[in-house]
Amino acid sequence: MPERNRADVLTAPRSVALLARRDAMMARHTALTFGRGVAVASELKRWATKYPDLGTGPLPVEPYISPEYAELEREHIFRRVWLNVGRIDDVPTPGSYFVREIAVCGASVLVIHGSDGVIRAFHNVCSHRSNKLVWEERGQCGGYLSCCFHGWTYDLEGKLRGVLDEDNFHEIARERLGLSPLATDTWKGFIFVHFQHEPEETLEEYLGGMTEELADHDLGALHLTFRYDVEERANWKVAIDAQNEIYHLPILGPVHGAFTDILETNEEGCTRFSHFKRFGRHTLWATGGNPDYVPAGVEQLIGAVPITPLELPTNSLFDFYVLFPNMVIAFLPGGMMFTYNFWPQAVDRTVWEIRFHFPKPTDAAELVVQHYRKTQLRDALAEDIAGHQNVYAGLASRAKSEFFLQDEEVQIRSFHASWHELMDGAVAVDGRW
Repeated sequence: MPERNRADVLTAPRSVALLARRDAMMARHTALTFGRGVAVASELKRWATKYPDLGTGPLPVEPYISPEYAELEREHIFRRVWLNVGRIDDVPTPGSYFVREIAVCGASVLVIHGSDGVIRAFHNVCSHRSNKLVWEERGQCGGYLSCCFHGWTYDLEGKLRGVLDEDNFHEIARERLGLSPLATDTWKGFIFVHFQHEPEETLEEYLGGMTEELADHDLGALHLTFRYDVEERANWKVAIDAQNEIYHLPILGPVHGAFTDILETNEEGCTRFSHFKRFGRHTLWATGGNPDYVPAGVEQLIGAVPITPLELPTNSLFDFYVLFPNMVIAFLPGGMMFTYNFWPQAVDRTVWEIRFHFPKPTDAAELVVQHYRKTQLRDALAEDIAGHQNVYAGLASRAKSEFFLQDEEVQIRSFHASWHELMDGAVAVDGRW
């Protein structure tokens, strides 16, 4: 069972070290601003210059808190794009399957490995009277699936193979009563589905330049090692916005602050990107390492452990890809990959799925390193959960009607430009369209 992070236990006061860090940053900011403001200003706003089409104005709060917007997102975003629902490792052999409940689309999806080796997805609905066909979250079947209501039976390719008391039906045509398929495709071991009968784009077309960008990444050598499913009291866009920037890193919590020490920053201690790219609706940002960082304590011991190298052709120390609308693929040194999926449950509820992938450890020391890295990230993400929920509470209060972004949050602007692109066909709910 996945470990469950609980935001309600994150109530410990901020550490003295964190408060000292904040005060030191503000002191540096004051000194730099008044001491050489022109020089500092010349280093700023580089991304707005490179991507002027993204604008620089504030963003509205209403799409985060309006139930009407949440309903429009269902039809105009989530039912119009390719969605990642798992990895091929989840269905490794013929007959293996899993069920994905996608609340935002009002659908239960059955993904199954066919006897012909093909991975397919279907609506998890029996053709008789639309009972939910498979009730288990995952499993292995011996060549067929049977509805527990009236016993209609389907093979691994979704064809109707058995009907109880079939002669007593007035009209029935098995060839037309198989399971309802969903468009399904795979990329780099990830399984994607699409709710349109005939998607406007193939998966490859939808991913665009992302496929070329990650073409040389050997993701098959990485294996799911740890997983968390987090239920948050926040809108899904609040969660993905917060993860899609590192401006908050020095301030949010002590674990975040420790990560800041490792990364590239300016003279004020604020994080900086080394790369930002757009691939249609998708983005990459990357940040380099702090050349002056010297590990100490446990970090020094962990760093001394020899590990089997798995070098991925990353852009920098930390690469963070956002696949619109709700998926993240990120890479850290040592061959670590983590993925996020943000699934809306309601306008104010999100399930945040977190998956850590590592190379298979060759000895106990490598296993310890993986557990340590997992724990580091887990503790940082626990701080994030509290942040997401507090931001949403503030938005939902309607104290403010808009919010502001700085230049190192350009990737959030890019995400919302893609959001607006798909929502432009929606019926106006607040006079914006």
